[in-house]
Amino acid sequence: MGRVSRTFKLKLSPAGVELFLDCHCRLGHLVSELLPFGNTLYCALIHLEQVDPTIVADDLKTLKESGLEGPRVCFVGAPLLMADVTSRITDRLGVAIQKRGPAALNSRLFIVALKRFRLASPEAIMKAYDEMLVQAADCLKVGKTLRARRSELSPIGQ
Repeated sequence: MGRVSRTFKLKLSPAGVELFLDCHCRLGHLVSELLPFGNTLYCALIHLEQVDPTIVADDLKTLKESGLEGPRVCFVGAPLLMADVTSRITDRLGVAIQKRGPAALNSRLFIVALKRFRLASPEAIMKAYDEMLVQAADCLKVGKTLRARRSELSPIGQ
């Protein structure tokens, strides 16, 4: 079997780092588990798929003014499948938003996903989390409790 995970690059300001940590802490509390940072980013992107594309496009246009993007380069490990989620989101946004190339757009999309994730209801977060467990299946690093939850949601290997 080939590689199932990779690192994803975010360029954050100090406020952007705080945003990521807030989202990570909130998700960990909701599922009562210690989670890898990549699970938080993956879950935020799944949630972003449910957000109206015009809102996502507006967030991308105003990202500079938000103060969340910055010079600090952070790398987060996550399943390769997360790139598929990012591709689906960019496809929904269309060509107009893809001005600076895929790597720059991905980093900016990650920040927008985290921004929207922080505003999401606990129910929306849990829905995105459950969907992540189904989509990423055995690629995720999760504890026993969450492996049991994952098998309840979608039988693995069937």
